[in-house]
Amino acid sequence: MKTCNFLLFFPFLLLLPFISKAQDIQSQKNTINLFLDCQHCDRSFIRQKITFINYVRDKEDADVHLLITRQRTGSGGTEFTLKYLGRKYFTGRNDTLRYVSVASDTDDEQRRGLVRYIKIGLVPYVMETPTVKDLALNYTAEEQGDAQSSAAQDQWNYWVFELSGDTFFSGEESRSHLYLSFGANADRVTPDWKINIGYDYNFNRRTFTETDSLDNKTTDIYTTRGQWFHGNVLKSLTKHWSAGFFTDANSSSRNNITYQFSASPGVEYNIYPYEEYSEHEVSFSYMVSPQISKYDEITIFDKRRQFLLRQRLRSRIDFTEPWGEIEGRMEASTYMHDLSKNRLDMRLQFDFRIFRGLSLNVSGRYSVINDQLSIPKGDISDAEQLLNLREQATSYSYRGSIGIEYSFGSIYNNVVNPRF
Repeated sequence: MKTCNFLLFFPFLLLLPFISKAQDIQSQKNTINLFLDCQHCDRSFIRQKITFINYVRDKEDADVHLLITRQRTGSGGTEFTLKYLGRKYFTGRNDTLRYVSVASDTDDEQRRGLVRYIKIGLVPYVMETPTVKDLALNYTAEEQGDAQSSAAQDQWNYWVFELSGDTFFSGEESRSHLYLSFGANADRVTPDWKINIGYDYNFNRRTFTETDSLDNKTTDIYTTRGQWFHGNVLKSLTKHWSAGFFTDANSSSRNNITYQFSASPGVEYNIYPYEEYSEHEVSFSYMVSPQISKYDEITIFDKRRQFLLRQRLRSRIDFTEPWGEIEGRMEASTYMHDLSKNRLDMRLQFDFRIFRGLSLNVSGRYSVINDQLSIPKGDISDAEQLLNLREQATSYSYRGSIGIEYSFGSIYNNVVNPRF
């Protein structure tokens, strides 16, 4: 009897994939399937506010692949680039929108503005589905205005100022930790010029108390301080070339630096036009830096003061495509008086969708270090070593991570449930 029942049920099992496929097709006829590809947005909020489409978990199931990237604007805001990539029936129909959130926007204002622009970009695709009959268009005049005329009336002349402060503290009976930092920054960004001036200060104090058998307490306090000033002026020359002048002054008790000052002219070449930054960038820059240094203690090279000439070559690689994202940085530098005093820093971050449901994330950083000129002469104490209170000699450093993710099941991702 059980065998007979199974045989009766078996044809239904064979029909399940076709029933599921038919339901998918029917859903697709009613509206579009969207794959939301965004690393820095509130996905749950977007799904909650835009309900006239279906969200799918894999781009292979999508009618439209929405790729969202973001960049910081000169005024401290955020520019989102929304690329609508048509698939299946919409293959070949690609659109791009840009949404700018000003620096004064709260996170909620920013995400609501992004949702509004996402809706606008979806209209050309949804209008070819039955869902279009339920859409309505609203117009608000308060956002009208000519951007250039508004900029011409800018009383700050594109300057943006920022003050910041931060503190961290913790403790228990035998130890405590206090960290303080503050900074000030000024920026002016136009299509032709980019100016940045900044100052940062940090204070780090660790206190340890030890009690012996006679209840006598001994307290050790370890403190490090550092401050850094920088000023950069960059000029756009062509769609691919730019030039700049960079100044830098800093001091650091951890790095044995009383003061250090450098001034660097430099040039940069970008293989792609700068306006295509949201899609790809491959740039190379070169600068030469005269550098004056004074050290708190005599260094391992028997120096208390130094005048040095340093050259640096930097490379930046960024690709943001539907298949994933690659971000790479490299800097090679050497001191001209002794080419063996050099350094190579490399960083790579790789986010790639291998196939449906499977994605791979790899990030790594590696440095070859042969330019530690400020290390003080003499032995390092156990406390300095354990608490990282003083720069320590090393020929390399590295760190890395690898992650893999695989998901399967329903292709839809519409529902938002915030409980617990």
